[in-house]
Amino acid sequence: MLKIYPTSLRRILLLMALLLLGMKPSYAQNIEEVLAFRKKKPLKISGSISARATLFSSQSSEARQSFTYQLTGSVNLSLYELLNIPLSFNLNNYGANFSYPSLPNRLSLHPSYKWMKAHIGDVSMSFGPYTLNGHQFTGLGVELSPGRWQISAMGGRLLRRVDFNPELPSIRPSYERWGYGLKSRYDGDKFFIGGTVFTAKDKADAISFDADALGLSPKANLALGIEGGLSLIKDLQWSFEYGLSLMQQDLRTNARKPYHAFKTELSYKLLGNQIGLAYERISPDYETLGAYYFNNDYENLTVNYSRNFFSDKLSLALSGGVQRDDLSDDKKEKNKRFVSSANIGFMPSDRFSLSLSASSFQGHRNIKSSFDYINQQMPYENLDTLNFVQLNNSLDLNMNWQVKKSEAQNHNLSASLGYQEGADKQGGYIMPGKLTRFLNLSSNYSIDFSALKLAINFGVNGSNNYALRKNMFTVGPMLNLNKRLLKDAMSMGLTFSYNQTRDEGVLQASIFNLRYQASYRFLKRHSLNASLSYQSRSFHNLQTPRSSSITSQIAYSFSF
Repeated sequence: MLKIYPTSLRRILLLMALLLLGMKPSYAQNIEEVLAFRKKKPLKISGSISARATLFSSQSSEARQSFTYQLTGSVNLSLYELLNIPLSFNLNNYGANFSYPSLPNRLSLHPSYKWMKAHIGDVSMSFGPYTLNGHQFTGLGVELSPGRWQISAMGGRLLRRVDFNPELPSIRPSYERWGYGLKSRYDGDKFFIGGTVFTAKDKADAISFDADALGLSPKANLALGIEGGLSLIKDLQWSFEYGLSLMQQDLRTNARKPYHAFKTELSYKLLGNQIGLAYERISPDYETLGAYYFNNDYENLTVNYSRNFFSDKLSLALSGGVQRDDLSDDKKEKNKRFVSSANIGFMPSDRFSLSLSASSFQGHRNIKSSFDYINQQMPYENLDTLNFVQLNNSLDLNMNWQVKKSEAQNHNLSASLGYQEGADKQGGYIMPGKLTRFLNLSSNYSIDFSALKLAINFGVNGSNNYALRKNMFTVGPMLNLNKRLLKDAMSMGLTFSYNQTRDEGVLQASIFNLRYQASYRFLKRHSLNASLSYQSRSFHNLQTPRSSSITSQIAYSFSF
C-alpha cells in the first residue's frame, strides 16, 4: 500500500474530508472527531496494473493478428478511509484482422462515500429483470442508500453507431442509442416497495447507411416496473414484481405496443423445511432495450422445496411445475409440459464432495467443450461460445475426492459430466434434424509431492455432440507437470495434450499441443509470467492442409 504524507497535502485532504462530512472547520467542532480524522491516513492508493504482449506465427493462412498487447488495471484511491474512488481500465489493440469478437478498450470509475456510490465510464447496472438488466452503457450512474431507501439512476449511450461495411458483412450496423433510468425502493420492518422507470431511444438521423435496405428501423422504449414484498406472519414471505414495456419498433410511426410481465412468490419455513410457490407470466414478444436477451411467451407455475439433512452433510432442493406457451393463442401449435429441477449436494467429509443437478426448464445457456480451453492459443479466444435456446433437459454431475493426504504428498481425483439435450417437437414427435445432444466428460488425477515441490496432473477429456443428424466425438489425454522453485517464488510448468475428432466414426482431425509456462514473483508485489506454446493440426479426409503455429506471451503485473 502506497502512503503519502506531505504536510501541506495532508492539511488539504483533512479539510476536504471535513467538508464532505458536512462539518464546519471551526473551534466548536467535536475535538474527538478531529483527532480521529488525523489518525487516519489521508490518502491511500491500492490496486494492480498488468501488461501483456503476445506474438503469433503460423504456417497456415489464419487471419490472426501477429502481435497484440493488453494493458489492464484497477486502482482505488481512498481519502481518510471514507471516500473511495475505484478506477479500472482496459487498453488493447485487439480487433484488427479478427473474425470473432474482440475485447474493447474500456475505462470506468466507481467512487463511493458512505451510502453514496457512482459509476462513471463504461459500466453496467441492473434495476430489475423486466426493465434495465445488466445492459452496458457509457455514461454515469449513481446508487444511494440513505437509511431505508435505495435510489439508483443512470444515463448514457447504450449502443454506439455502427456503419455498414461491405467488406465485413457479419458486423451488423446499428443506430446510436441512448437510455436513462431511475429506480427507488423503501425497505420497512415487514415490507418493501419500489418502482422503476427506464427509457431508451435511437438517434434516427445519425446514420450514413440505407436502414430500410438492411431491414433496420430506429426504436424507442419506455419500461416501467414495480416491486413489493410483505412478511405476512413469522417465516411467511410474499413478494411480487411487475413490468410494463412500451415498444415503438419504428420511430417514424406513432405505433406503440405494450408488453406485460409479472412474477410473484410465496415462501414459508417450517421445521427446517423451505417451501415455496412461484408464478411467472411474460407476454409474447416482450422485450426492453435495457436487456440483451429475453425468454417470453410463457407461463410458469412452480412449487419449490429445500432442506438440509444429516447435520448439513446432505442438501436437497426440488422444483416442479407446469409450463405453457402461446399465451396469445396465435401459434399453429400449443405446448404444455411439466418442468422440473433437482439439486443434490453430498459432503460426508472434508475429503469428498458430490453434487448433482438436473433440469427440464426452458432457458438460455452457453455451451463450451473442454477442448475449447485445451486448444486455445490466445487469451481472448474463448469469447466465442455456442448459444442454444430452449434446452429441454440438462444434467450436471461433479465429484471431488482427496484420495490421500499426508505431509509428503496429496492425491486428488476429480470428475465431471455434463449432458444437455434439446429438440423441437411437432405433434409429439421430434422434427427431422431438430434434435441436439451435448455430452462432456472429464476426469483428472493429481499428485502433489510437497517435499519435492512437484505437482503432476493427468486427465482425460471427451465430448460427444449430436446435431443436424451428425455425431461428432472428440477425445484425448492431457498431462501437466509443475515445479516450484526459489522458496515457491518461481514455478515452471509443462503441458502435453492430444485429441482426435471423429465424425460418424471417421477420423477428421488430430491436434497436438505442447505448452511451457513460467512465473516469478519478486519484491512481494511484482510478478512476471511467460509462456511458449506449439500446436500442430492434422486434417484427414478434408481439403484443409496440415498446419502448425507458435504462440509466445510475456506478462508483467504489479500490485500496490
